[in-house]
Amino acid sequence: MGGPIEALAVKSGLAVAEEGLKAVTKNSSKIRETILGSFKMLNQEIVVRCPEGIQKTSIAFEAKGGVLGHKIRFPFGRPRAARLMPVKSLQDMSELALLLTDDGFEIDTRGMTKDDIFLLDVEYEVKTEGFVDALVERSAASEFPKDRESEYWMHASLKHPKLLQTKYGRLDLRDVNFDVDVGVSEHIKTVIPNVFRAELELAVKLLAEREPHRKKVLGVAHTIAMRSRGQKSSLPEIMGDLQELFFPTTFGKYVTVTKDFHYAECLRGSNFYDALPFPTWPKTMTVVSRTDLSLDRCAAEGVLVYKKADFLEKVKRILGIKADD
Repeated sequence: MGGPIEALAVKSGLAVAEEGLKAVTKNSSKIRETILGSFKMLNQEIVVRCPEGIQKTSIAFEAKGGVLGHKIRFPFGRPRAARLMPVKSLQDMSELALLLTDDGFEIDTRGMTKDDIFLLDVEYEVKTEGFVDALVERSAASEFPKDRESEYWMHASLKHPKLLQTKYGRLDLRDVNFDVDVGVSEHIKTVIPNVFRAELELAVKLLAEREPHRKKVLGVAHTIAMRSRGQKSSLPEIMGDLQELFFPTTFGKYVTVTKDFHYAECLRGSNFYDALPFPTWPKTMTVVSRTDLSLDRCAAEGVLVYKKADFLEKVKRILGIKADD
């Protein structure tokens, strides 16, 4: 049973969620009321694009008789973007009929026809800090090692589903982030030959040394280590090839995401050899997956698969290690 600290955290999270919801629906409600004053509204939806921190209000409406031929003003704050499109032609008429103003936007109805349905999209920034985190519960993903792969199970769910059913239409969360730190350094260390590790560490000491005699001694030791490795590729060439493995476009080939989530991007974590004056391999790679949550799907599950055996085989080829070594 949760204690007072947990109860306070839940209450605080709910307060942030309610505050954010109020801010998100504020302009949407005013736009709705203005539309109802001149048109027949058919549908309204609010989508929060989580990575960008953008809310988009989408309204479908048709004209009533006697309201066309004038401008309708929406002085509720200047939006990031707005678009108006008739359903019949699906041709964007924003440049002709929609104008952003200092305090909002306005629609010129003179180019609109009475027998058509129109789609209005208006975008504003979500300004409540922590709004999405207050709405979404993310379960920490633990590694489940297998023979050639590692799996990370992901689960995200709505903490307060009822908040997404507003009187101004449904509210959906789009592309909710789920970060998984995939450990790579521990796996890499298992295939790094001792001779390569010695050469790398001696190279660092050689660069840092200033005393002439000590520098000469380290230089001889580094040369011996380099020769004992017996590979034609130089240390800078090997380190450069290793670096490419951790570019998002490269490392992304070694992960897949299934079920309700989809792969978005990956980011390089902190370095394993923190004291080195040049970058090496990172401790982790942060893999970002995304999912959508709504009243139709209050929870999402997925599996991130890290193809560690394929990745390590590539590391071995760079280091000049044979597959059966």
